[in-house]
Amino acid sequence: MKRPERKDGRRRAGAGFGAAMTVALALLTQGGAGAQSAPITRSLSHAIHAVNDLDTTLAFYRNVFGLNGNPSDFPNPAVPLLTNAPGVTLRLSMLALPGRMRFELTHFKGLERKPGQARYTDPGAASIVFYVRDIDALVANAKKADAPIVTTGGVPVEISTAKGKTRSLILRDPDGFFIQLVQEAPAAGAPEGNVHRVSLAYTMESAEATAKFYTGLLGIELSGPSAFSKDPAMLQLYGAPAGTEFRKLSGTLPGPPAEVEFTEFRGVPRTQFHLRVRDPGAPAMAIQVNELRPTIARMKAAGTPILSANGEIVDFGGNTFTIFVEDPNGMNLEVFERNPPPGGNNQKGAAKQ
Repeated sequence: MKRPERKDGRRRAGAGFGAAMTVALALLTQGGAGAQSAPITRSLSHAIHAVNDLDTTLAFYRNVFGLNGNPSDFPNPAVPLLTNAPGVTLRLSMLALPGRMRFELTHFKGLERKPGQARYTDPGAASIVFYVRDIDALVANAKKADAPIVTTGGVPVEISTAKGKTRSLILRDPDGFFIQLVQEAPAAGAPEGNVHRVSLAYTMESAEATAKFYTGLLGIELSGPSAFSKDPAMLQLYGAPAGTEFRKLSGTLPGPPAEVEFTEFRGVPRTQFHLRVRDPGAPAMAIQVNELRPTIARMKAAGTPILSANGEIVDFGGNTFTIFVEDPNGMNLEVFERNPPPGGNNQKGAAKQ
């Protein structure tokens, strides 16, 4: 469900950050998370990706990347309330990735769905980043699986990273979700297999709005340079036209730590990408907070769209309470709190630990 296109230059909420971007983000942290007795965000639970057909997408990740997942029905009666989709049913698979990262593939059934695909430069676009030992082998696997290649020229490009020069490529999975491959020598003790490390990447509307939301409302510190870059190798990687500019915010989501990066583009037409939770191609993150009700109250006061039925927090069972909201970029975000009973057994642990 795409929103009206906004030509670059008509809305540049982040253009005023200037040289003070890092300082402004530090102030947001002090005014948001620093004022709390405990961190607002407890952990990233998992990344989420709604699929058109679970078996097809699982086969893709298994055949191309050697990643395995077991599909199962998830008959929780609270799912229709959480997703604001009366009558919906859910089948899912949780892929266990290196670094204890988890990637939930969700297949909603029982009502109409509208698949959608973003351009990489569209706010709300999402990708998972796989750091790999042998990029050529995976690109060959992806082409054998007829995966669309986003990177201009269809082959890995040489880019500069904090660890030096390396090769990278972006492709799509069967639902249009972006996957970035980065060839990188694994650290000592890294997991076996071609994919040895994982991070998350998203496209943002503006650095200012993204920092206000994630740093100011969730206490996740983000920082990055104020200047826009025209690095031609990165534009080739993104499949973006010449003349496009970009800048980034990055940070670490707590427990187990997960690197996250947001990129703002300008000089190219952009359409905010927003799908309903159930629509194939819809990305999301599930974030566990320490105190859900005050967190959601602050979000509502800030004008954050609430997606769950009637704008209410949902009792998901097992002393888990959860709600879907929409971040400033159009991405769905599941925010939840879990309060295990003393000596009790958490019934929802398999889905949200």
